[in-house]
Amino acid sequence: MTARQIIEEIQDLPVEDQEEVIRVVQASLNVKAAAPTIRYASKEEVKRASEVIFEKYADLFRKLAQ
Repeated sequence: MTARQIIEEIQDLPVEDQEEVIRVVQASLNVKAAAPTIRYASKEEVKRASEVIFEKYADLFRKLAQ
């Protein structure tokens, strides 16, 4: 079924049913809008995090390097 066909089906519905479709679509859009956005770490954040990790697990990295 195409979008155009769905729109035509919705337009043929009684007003109460059209309002229900609107509520469902709006709720779906609100959920998508509330979804977290992807944020990438800056070079400085990556550098600081890697320093902490390498310091904390220095022995493990030495063993892995052998």
